[in-house]
Amino acid sequence: MATKSTELEAVNICLNVIGEASVNSLTGTLPFEVTLARNIISETARELCQDSYIFNTEKDVTLSSDGTNVAVGAHIIIFKHASVNYVIRGTQLYNMDDGTLVIPADVLGTITYLLDFEDLPEAAKRYVNIRAARVYADRLVGSKDIRAFTERDEIEAKGQLTHYQEGTGDFNMLSHPDVVSMLNRRI
Repeated sequence: MATKSTELEAVNICLNVIGEASVNSLTGTLPFEVTLARNIISETARELCQDSYIFNTEKDVTLSSDGTNVAVGAHIIIFKHASVNYVIRGTQLYNMDDGTLVIPADVLGTITYLLDFEDLPEAAKRYVNIRAARVYADRLVGSKDIRAFTERDEIEAKGQLTHYQEGTGDFNMLSHPDVVSMLNRRI
């Protein structure tokens, strides 16, 4: 029976790409190569989550104000409001339009979350696995042959992730980020 991908499997994919032996556990004192693979997987998952996908985005979420500021959890990386340009600065929401951290009322918007590898859907894990393995191999051995092999796999995995996104999301022409930004422009 098939099971969901794990971080251990992702680390072993990175190790196997450069010809290293697999490991059985990610606990205890780990060799440099294993720690590096784990760090690159985490880095790649964070990089992926910087884009708003169906699996890491939630609409109509209220962030609460304490009367002065709106605190933002470490797992929230983007907050979009329908009419106000907000960005996250440190642990607080910042109003770009007014140039202030002072936000006296609750705000409703769309949140993009930073997810751990284990919380990603399989299509995203596959992409992270392949991309992380390519980056890992580039940093450790710099082989053009390995890069060419993994680049093809990475392109295919990105296509599968896009297919997953399109298949699970309720999208239409007006859902495209470029169209949404044009529709939300102030005149």
